[in-house]
Amino acid sequence: MEKVFKENHEHEQESLFSPVKDLPAGIKKKLDNHWSTHFYEHVFTQIDEEKFAVLYHEGYSRPNKPVNELVSLEILKEMLGLSDEELEHAYLFDFRVRNALGKETMGDNICPRTFNNFRRRLLEYEEETGRDLLHEVYIEHRDYLQDEFEIDASTQRMDSTFIDGNIKQLSRIDLIAKVVHNFLRNLPDAEVADLPAGMVTFAAGENLELSYTLPPGEVEATLETFAEHAAWLVDRFEDEAAYSDLESYAHLERVLDEQCYRIPELEEDEDEEFEDDTDDDDDDSPGWEPVRQFTTQTDESGENELQVEISEDAADQSQDRVELKDAEDIDSGSLQNPHDDEATYRRKHSGDHVGYVANVAETCDTDGPFRLITAVRVDTNNTDDGDLLDRDVDDLAAMGLTDLLNDGGYTHKKAEAHCQKQGITQHFTGIKGTAPPEGTLSLAAFEWDGYELVACAAGHEPLEQSHSDKGRISFRMAKDHCEGCEYRESCRVEEKQNWYSFGFWERKLVIAQRRARLNDPASQEFLNQRAGAESMINEMFHRTGKRAKVTGRIKVKNAATAKAIGTNLKRVSRHLSEEAKRAESAA
Repeated sequence: MEKVFKENHEHEQESLFSPVKDLPAGIKKKLDNHWSTHFYEHVFTQIDEEKFAVLYHEGYSRPNKPVNELVSLEILKEMLGLSDEELEHAYLFDFRVRNALGKETMGDNICPRTFNNFRRRLLEYEEETGRDLLHEVYIEHRDYLQDEFEIDASTQRMDSTFIDGNIKQLSRIDLIAKVVHNFLRNLPDAEVADLPAGMVTFAAGENLELSYTLPPGEVEATLETFAEHAAWLVDRFEDEAAYSDLESYAHLERVLDEQCYRIPELEEDEDEEFEDDTDDDDDDSPGWEPVRQFTTQTDESGENELQVEISEDAADQSQDRVELKDAEDIDSGSLQNPHDDEATYRRKHSGDHVGYVANVAETCDTDGPFRLITAVRVDTNNTDDGDLLDRDVDDLAAMGLTDLLNDGGYTHKKAEAHCQKQGITQHFTGIKGTAPPEGTLSLAAFEWDGYELVACAAGHEPLEQSHSDKGRISFRMAKDHCEGCEYRESCRVEEKQNWYSFGFWERKLVIAQRRARLNDPASQEFLNQRAGAESMINEMFHRTGKRAKVTGRIKVKNAATAKAIGTNLKRVSRHLSEEAKRAESAA
């Protein structure tokens, strides 16, 4: 059967009649130097549509819009900061967007569902295969620009930034309450009616912001009750696939695992008690009653407000199944909000962040036509910067990278070894960890050949030295050299019976040499190029807001990838426009 997927070549056919042909010469000249024309020439026509054929079935499924249009619209959406509705209207009525897609006339329609269907196919394909088609478009486009404009990529700078998740940051009690409430709302009314009374009334409630409405003294007890809610529901429905396969049930299990400890001894005691219970009417309920009863009442505005009533003999009625973990025992990768279950938590510079992190690199050759975004990588925000760098080392090396400027956050043994293997030198503008005490002689003051000591700070050769396979370096110095040495008080050598010696791990030498370069005026001019990384991050992300407009790691990543392509195109367009102005002035 012939494959239905077809590439789009309609844009290559010139229209006999179009508004463009009727434009005055001056306006036509402006259009030739407009970003939309540059987009068509340097983005739209460079998209390899055939790679997207895998998203469509043979014979009975085909894109209702050309793939190069759909990919370009994703880029334009991020490049222009549009919503889907604004993107639809731009496709219909904005000649700049039409021109960017190689269209000379108006008239064809597009449905917002088309955008969503294409994004869904991209997401599902990446989840199934691990292949990121949009990132492949970015890499091909970046390499094309590097060749087309002869960009020198030997020196680059890198930085990362947080992308706030498109979710509300929930307190611990609001998180567990929301997870329980979501599952209860997914249950049929008949199932809800058979639940304990406290759950039935809570399922009908709407106001879940308990951290704002509960008295401070009630928060802890209510939090424990919601944990009991979750445990009871997990046990009750674990054998019913119709409910245990729900995403909201998976969130129940996850929040229990991440926020609580199970108490198996009490569960075993309860099981024995239930076996002796002869009341057939309680088969669906283990007889558990909540410490708190949740009810709703209508406030003056007509909205439901959650109320909490304490049982008189709460301590006697409670049958705890779980115990809450201490806050410091909860992993940063734990569920933050069920609306986006991939967003993670990270605290940095005394600030709390929930969402993702983006890592970006660009060329910084001052003699080049423009700076090229060379890498864009997005992951959960508890991912180390060094891990993000490590994934792009081979690709950046293939571009010709030899010198990478980054800050101390990229101090990472695996990434550093990977860079070294690919012939990439990292230049750090900051160092992790505490600096040595003032007055301590740095190892960088010694003369080294790699990890081999050539001479100490006073110019003396070692008596002997060793470098173990595990990275331990040690050396011995003659007593007559060390005794009376001008550096003796600040040097770290220790006196032994027949010599002075010092041992340390090779990592300590690496860090000492980096600190020395930071304080070397001759290195400052080169390291100062790193300062432009903040401008790169601002141009890529902060001008349109640091909060993601979508949820889920792949969607946030795809949006960042599209932004990177759009940012490169803007830089290309500025360069071409300036060249055209210079040519006109020269003429």
